[in-house]
Amino acid sequence: MRCKICSLSDTQWEEGDLDEHLLATHRDEQPAIRAVYADRYERLFEDGEPVSEPDAAADGATEPAADSAGTGDPGDAPTAPPAESGPGSAPDATPPTDADPPTDASPPTDVESDVDFEDSYGKKWFMIGVGGAGNNILDAVLLRRDTLRRNNENRALIWEGGLAGYGILNTNIAELEQTYYAQEERGYSRQQLMMNAIIGQGAHGYQGMGRRWDHGKQVMERDFEDGRNPFRERWDMDPQTIQDAQAIMFVHSVTKGTGCGSTPVLARKIREEVLNNDYVISKALLSSVVIPSEGGNDGMSGGKARVNGVVGLARMSAAVDAIVPFDNERLEAAGADITPRIDGLQEYNPPHYADLNRPLVAFLEAFTMSSTPQFVKQDASMSIHGDVFDVADSFRPVEDKYPLDLDADHRPAVILAPVLGRARGETINRSQLETLISNALYQNRLAKFDPETAWGGTFLLYGPERKMDEVSRLVSDGVARDILASEDFLDAANQPGTESVDIHVEQLVTPDLDDVYLWGTLWNPRMPSLERMYDHAKNIKEGNSQQAENLREIWEYVEPLFSCLGRENMA
Repeated sequence: MRCKICSLSDTQWEEGDLDEHLLATHRDEQPAIRAVYADRYERLFEDGEPVSEPDAAADGATEPAADSAGTGDPGDAPTAPPAESGPGSAPDATPPTDADPPTDASPPTDVESDVDFEDSYGKKWFMIGVGGAGNNILDAVLLRRDTLRRNNENRALIWEGGLAGYGILNTNIAELEQTYYAQEERGYSRQQLMMNAIIGQGAHGYQGMGRRWDHGKQVMERDFEDGRNPFRERWDMDPQTIQDAQAIMFVHSVTKGTGCGSTPVLARKIREEVLNNDYVISKALLSSVVIPSEGGNDGMSGGKARVNGVVGLARMSAAVDAIVPFDNERLEAAGADITPRIDGLQEYNPPHYADLNRPLVAFLEAFTMSSTPQFVKQDASMSIHGDVFDVADSFRPVEDKYPLDLDADHRPAVILAPVLGRARGETINRSQLETLISNALYQNRLAKFDPETAWGGTFLLYGPERKMDEVSRLVSDGVARDILASEDFLDAANQPGTESVDIHVEQLVTPDLDDVYLWGTLWNPRMPSLERMYDHAKNIKEGNSQQAENLREIWEYVEPLFSCLGRENMA
């Protein structure tokens, strides 16, 4: 159990129970106690004075240093009090569903490793799912983690070592109640969800934002008014754990009001209110965002979705370091080839989106896996091994390629176009590697873009040890890089400016796989669907409607982002 005011766990209190801790440590913070623990406040205080004094040990207690908090299990977070009996802890392990036998949710026992899963420091992500799409994606990640756990696969270490913590936020209570996170991961009642996961508590009717991004923006801002900080006062996301993670990853849509409007405000507030501002280089913030498909069921054919897409991308670009855009149409195409097992996904994701989220989760799993080896002590062994690159390696190399005359205050986030290919052959030679690269950059790209217009990219080849020996030689000899740079793919020689087109290729041996995969992010390519969205929004901006006025107010963020797409815009 954690105190939701100071974020310290009960193992760090000098007092016995939560009542004693509140009286001894927070008796001078009664407004916070009243806001966070309303039922306890009524019991503990009368006319502003404690009804009873804590015992002698508690009287002499001093408040522990706030920076010692946040070393619980991955995803460990404070919980709101159950409606009938005061605060309680969320379940430590995921309860089994009807379709799955009871299992031990601990890391696989057959993996020899000294990974410290109790410590969140240095793990890759703190992941936050915002809005309906973001909630579904985070559910899919958690279900994938638990599927690997139940099957006792070594790859469970990817998520055990990669997730420092996670949480979901939404304006729609009905959507929250349907999530795996609420029902199984946390076991929340509706009252607990309203405390732990609602944006804009009391500022709306808990019914969603009706595709109005400006409304989503307003309710998120409301949570931080008058000095409030929902991360410390009510949301179940521990600020210390957020600080411990290598990076924060937001997952959301830019089509509807909550994901489009709330997430950029959330990113900015995390930077200002939660993260340590003493760092010379700020912590990495990334956004995995689902953009609407042309003519699809998610409404790209409608003008509102196009405008929201431009607004969401532009405002997010001003708040984070990098954006990974996924296109539902491309996810659907890749889903025929990239189908990771995720038990129970159809139960918690809407049927169509369950299939779309499988390749998306596979992409995030590979991104997470890239830094897993760093969590192993030097004298330990681990089945996942090879090159390690951190989150910052995916986007920092691009930042100094931006033109100097670009306004520093509006330098946009790097667009990381996602690809994920698969080779099923028993051996991997140069010809088969070319086929794998073609599969990733064309058939299985997860967003529409032109590879030959990218500023460069980062790639990861991974697969079973028996196949990676030959792949390793192709990487170390520069063959993989040369193929990627060839005119059939990134066409690195075709660069009109003075900056080079950099291509980085890493490799990992991964257990429990039969095939070799190529994961990659290509930097700032031209994306035809985004260009069409931009053209539509630019035309709307010239009108006389409230939507046009809203666009004009944020257009200073739109131009820098869209003007940097395409190799011709490098310095």
